[in-house]
Amino acid sequence: MIWYIWLIITLVLVVIELFTGGFGVLSFAFGCAAGAVVSLCGLSLNWQLLTAIAVSLVFFIFVRPFAVKFLLRQKNDEVRTNTDALIGRKVRVTETIDNNAGTGHVAVDGDVWKAVAKDDTLIPVGTMVQITEQDSLILTVTPV
Repeated sequence: MIWYIWLIITLVLVVIELFTGGFGVLSFAFGCAAGAVVSLCGLSLNWQLLTAIAVSLVFFIFVRPFAVKFLLRQKNDEVRTNTDALIGRKVRVTETIDNNAGTGHVAVDGDVWKAVAKDDTLIPVGTMVQITEQDSLILTVTPV
C-alpha cells in the first residue's frame, strides 16, 4: 500500500518539473518511482528509501547533465527577436547615408530606420547594405 505514496510523490515531482525545467526534480521523480517498484516487491521501507536515494543520485549525477546538454541545447541557439533580429539582415538604402551630413535611412520590412555607415563612407540610395549594429533607433550598416 505504501507504493501509492511513492506514486503520488512521483507524480507531484513530475508536475513540478513541468513548471521548472532543468531535469533536477525529474531525477528525484525517477528515484521515487524506483522506490515504488521496490515497495511492490515487498521489501522494507529502508530498502525503498535506499533505492530511491541511489536512483535519484545516479540520475542527477549521470543522466541530468546529458539531458541538459542535448535536450536543452536550443537555449544556446536562442532565437533573436525584436530589434536584435535586425542584426545581419541585408536591406536597401532609401536615403543616402552620409554620417557627416547626418542623413541616411534604410527600409526594413516596410519600415524606415535611421542608418549610419560603420566606416563613415558615403552610401548612395539603392545600395544593399548589411545591418551590423543597432543602437536605440539607429542602425549601423556596411555595404554588401
